[in-house]
Amino acid sequence: MARSTSYLRREKGFVLDCVAVSSVARAYGSVRPKLWSAIPPYNAQLDPHAWRYFHSRPVPPVLRRTGQDHGGTGRDGWIVDYFHIFGQGQQYLDRRNRAGAGHSLQQVMGHDYWNANPKPPPGLNGRFGYRRNTPALRQRPSVFGEVTPFPLY
Repeated sequence: MARSTSYLRREKGFVLDCVAVSSVARAYGSVRPKLWSAIPPYNAQLDPHAWRYFHSRPVPPVLRRTGQDHGGTGRDGWIVDYFHIFGQGQQYLDRRNRAGAGHSLQQVMGHDYWNANPKPPPGLNGRFGYRRNTPALRQRPSVFGEVTPFPLY
């Protein structure tokens, strides 16, 4: 099955950072004022679902008058927005991701990795087609004359 290039680009760009983000968020959790959070600050002007509101007739003049006509800020102000982009916690995560951390072969290959190289399931009968998990078979593993090494016993 052929995959589109945008789909593959999105899968290869996926980064699983849950442990690193959790430790950075825990470190910044007790700092006041809370400048960094694992969840980026919400900016309504950058929300594609609110685009129609911010481009309706009465709103742009108000945004120009208040100085928010260049993208606005998040709920907590420009300092929190700036710190979320350029703060120490975010710089650490960015450096880590540029170096390749957070990626694994399973994530980079995406859903095509599952069942790419299946191995035969281990059965109860062993390599030669008979069971060796009973005491009699451990003492005399083969009644057919085949001697097989059994290192555990």
